[in-house]
Amino acid sequence: MMKLSIICFTEAGARLSVKLVKEFLKAGQPCEAYGREGLLKSCPDGDLLIPVSTSLSEWTREQFLQKAGIVFIGAAGIAVRAIAPFLKSKAEDPAVVVMDDMGRFSISLLSGHLGGANELAERLAEMAGGQAVITTATDIHGRFAVDLFAKEQGLAITELKKVKMISSAILKGENVGFHCDFPVSGKLPSGLIPGEACGANLWITIKESGKEEHLKESLKLVPRLLVLGIGCRKGVPAYTIEKVLDRFFKEWNLSPEALAACASIDLKKEEEGICRFAASKGVPFYTYPAGVLEETEGEFSSSSFVKQVTGVDNVCERAALTCVKELGGGRLLVKKQAADGVTAAVAVRDWKVQLETCDTLGGNL
Repeated sequence: MMKLSIICFTEAGARLSVKLVKEFLKAGQPCEAYGREGLLKSCPDGDLLIPVSTSLSEWTREQFLQKAGIVFIGAAGIAVRAIAPFLKSKAEDPAVVVMDDMGRFSISLLSGHLGGANELAERLAEMAGGQAVITTATDIHGRFAVDLFAKEQGLAITELKKVKMISSAILKGENVGFHCDFPVSGKLPSGLIPGEACGANLWITIKESGKEEHLKESLKLVPRLLVLGIGCRKGVPAYTIEKVLDRFFKEWNLSPEALAACASIDLKKEEEGICRFAASKGVPFYTYPAGVLEETEGEFSSSSFVKQVTGVDNVCERAALTCVKELGGGRLLVKKQAADGVTAAVAVRDWKVQLETCDTLGGNL
């Protein structure tokens, strides 16, 4: 759930902040509201606000590091100057919304789609009884927004600069080719043409390369579906594990962005190299007792030596399949691979693109 911060600069803004923070907390939404100490004392229920003792620039820097959404209640110019030094990219910047201190307008200022600022602005406007101001072109024209689509479907955008290419084509009324290696449930948005190579194209895949060879201009969207079952000799460093797995993913034409989790036997739950590798990829590391892995059904590459050491005949394949089934179902995609003291296997989750209606378009991995 999005962690929010609100900051105000006037007495009216403080009253609005109190109203908003009460609404968010009532809904179970983490939210903190800030203001100068003098405002807290003069505002009813001002104890709900946190006093700010630092400069606005220092406060903003801290919020950019800690929060997914920031609401400035005051002039838009104040917000623009405060956030300017800390802007990085659409993929990293938090949602930023500006409200006037009467709550009449709620302006989505930064990260409207990926960060969720448009949605946050709508929600704030509803709470305050005001009007949301949304300026993203695809929204105001009621057209398909590829970055919002990617967010809703849980897809990694491999090249953010190509989002503009897709949006530009859609806004011009041009067709965009839609290519998906997975089933699609529902009706595609207007402008997306399944299976056709157009001037601009979308490709949903877990593959590292392939369709771009005959699609001149394509944006690849990657679902996070791969579970990496992993084992290693004790003490194998993280850089060795990463080197082996990078080579492994390239050999099997798998996109690194598709990695969703790592899994192993509980004997490896504190194995430093694996833990560091998972942390560097930003994915969870699940471990299971030998008895649980042994109960997992399937055809595995058995090893009497591994069974003698761990209590189960195969770690990486069984761990990958155990984890993917726990995450909702799937199958083993790549069987055991071994190099430099590292063993690995990959399972892929069952998944499809879920759209609003029930028509189904083909697509198989």
